[in-house]
Amino acid sequence: MNFIIKEGNSNDIETVIEVCKTIYENLEHKEWYSIDLMEYDKILKKLEDNAIIVKALYKDDLAGFLIAERHINPTGELAEEIPKDELSSSIEMDNAGVLPKYRGNHLQESLILKAESIMKERDASIKYSYATVHPDNLASFKTLEKTGYKKYKEKLMYGGKIRYIMRKELV
Repeated sequence: MNFIIKEGNSNDIETVIEVCKTIYENLEHKEWYSIDLMEYDKILKKLEDNAIIVKALYKDDLAGFLIAERHINPTGELAEEIPKDELSSSIEMDNAGVLPKYRGNHLQESLILKAESIMKERDASIKYSYATVHPDNLASFKTLEKTGYKKYKEKLMYGGKIRYIMRKELV
């Protein structure tokens, strides 16, 4: 299968939400995936605040997506764990998903690398990238490791769900 990895826009929000819901409905371990912020207005607000959508397309189908945020919410749970002097030079790989029928094609890896590239191109001051992952979600954990992320901390987040905070120093 040949996929196109490219930046999306606000026209993709509804499709991203549908993909997200499909992924969630098919999960055996729903605590691995946080969809509480996957609402149209919340995503649109993130895009207006310099977040991006990166999408993986197979033909005309959205196979997967990633939302990356340029600004980590300074009052959010993740910001509490980041050194204050790094906060302004950090990005967050916020939410990602790949439809079950397209898994195994390294799409999450491609989406992460593309998002990092776009963000660095737009702002050379970016030095760090953060992501969170459930410790038992080995596929996503290994993908993050493969793309250069290291386990930084373990914390209860998102309403008491255990998460590894993953950190990558961007070059």
